[in-house]
Amino acid sequence: MNTKILVVDDEPDIRFLLKDILEDEGYEVDVAEHAAQARQRKAEFSPDLVLLDIWMPEMDGVSLLKQWNESDQLDCPVVMMSGHGTVETAVEATRYGAYDFVEKPLSTAKLLHTVKAALERADQVTDSEQLGELEQPVGNSQLMQDLRSNMQALAAHLHPVFITGVKGAGVSLWANYLFRLQSNPNSSPFVADITRYQQGLQHNIFIREVTELNRQQQQVLLALLELAADSNSSGRLVLASQHDYQALRANDGLLPELAEYWREAMTIPTLAEHIEDMPELLEYYATWFSDKEDLPYRHFGVAAQNLLRNHAWQGGLDELKSMIRQILTNSADDNVELTEIQHFLQATPQPAASTGQEVLQLAVDTNMDMREAREFFEREFLKKQLELCGYNVSVVAKKIGQERTNLYRKLKSLGLQIKK
Repeated sequence: MNTKILVVDDEPDIRFLLKDILEDEGYEVDVAEHAAQARQRKAEFSPDLVLLDIWMPEMDGVSLLKQWNESDQLDCPVVMMSGHGTVETAVEATRYGAYDFVEKPLSTAKLLHTVKAALERADQVTDSEQLGELEQPVGNSQLMQDLRSNMQALAAHLHPVFITGVKGAGVSLWANYLFRLQSNPNSSPFVADITRYQQGLQHNIFIREVTELNRQQQQVLLALLELAADSNSSGRLVLASQHDYQALRANDGLLPELAEYWREAMTIPTLAEHIEDMPELLEYYATWFSDKEDLPYRHFGVAAQNLLRNHAWQGGLDELKSMIRQILTNSADDNVELTEIQHFLQATPQPAASTGQEVLQLAVDTNMDMREAREFFEREFLKKQLELCGYNVSVVAKKIGQERTNLYRKLKSLGLQIKK
């Protein structure tokens, strides 16, 4: 089967040029022109890699990437493309899971090199998973000890396992831990087209979020749950959701018979619930990233550990791992001290309260006079609105309650680019 690549770009000339180039290299290519179409084609096409434009109408590429990341649908490498990229945009995309960032006009040699490197990196990850070189659940707290014991007991048979755990708690980590414990560790990653398994359960299947399945896939899953009781089955189903039983029962998009399986699901604790494991987690991941990603090993001092134990980890284990990775790259010093952690936490934007609104955080020079401060705010505010609205001035004008002609004048006076 050919390697499959999805190209997402609102400009037809670029979409089909990339399609031709990649097909000449032997790849199977599909295209999408906006975020909604990209979501649909990704689910149906199951690409091995996505080339994703940043500036698109309705929803920009970084927002789409963030959406995939937060819904556990980032199951292949994503390479971002933009003709107006900035360092900040590239960093933001990387934070949400992008493999790399290429600038337009695209260099064919650079593009093909990046595509090849991203696919090779994905293959390395898959190979390491098959060899069992995955993260281990870390911690000596009672919660973690009990959870490991439960998983070890489950490994003695191939009954389906149902898990609930909030985003970032480490649900995938525990599912892979269970697969490695059992006698048949042949794990298959979840793919959108679960119907390919409807003839029998001969492999382990892990579904990260059951609410993402369509009705046909849910019906197939119910049939697979019946097959799981067959002694001839050699695979296991591990099914997860970030929602609890009550929320799943109230979800009109989920079959009630399927939701019932979560009545007594296993719960993966949040990081806050076993925060006493922080010293072991810091040591484990500092060593992990040093070994697996060739980052410099650094030891977290006691004061730094204590500060991190008292931090509000809204993103859970995933947020902690991201912080450790960044700290390791910040300096070559052997030790991570309190001041470095303090500076890092102060410089990291904290998630806003869940209002559905974007928050713009600015560092203002208090030496500016009122006119300069106002102009600074207007420029940064309108720059962000343009990004959020795909550089569509009409949409921005409507959103902020300004007449379009006046908005054009204001953008010009502030030196802001209007077109992509």
